[in-house]
Amino acid sequence: MDVIALQTFLLPWLRVRTWHTRHPQDEERFHQALNVAFAQLGYSIPYERFYDAIHSVLVELEAGDELLRSKAIEQFARRAEVIGSYLFDVRNCQ
Repeated sequence: MDVIALQTFLLPWLRVRTWHTRHPQDEERFHQALNVAFAQLGYSIPYERFYDAIHSVLVELEAGDELLRSKAIEQFARRAEVIGSYLFDVRNCQ
């Protein structure tokens, strides 16, 4: 899988300072980014790939406190993997 592509697909969500909040607009950007990533790369993107891609983008953007960023990255990487697994299962059940 192309890690650079995943970073690129996640960038519209991550470049907004409030990316880690549960604000409806941040949630919408998160889901839109995942939609593009899954459409281009498939649903089987593991947690580690999401974590690395999110971390790399945030390092490039020099965004925020490392501790907050680390916990938030873990949470969103897990959510992304779970969403991908769910979509994979739903697609294969129909």
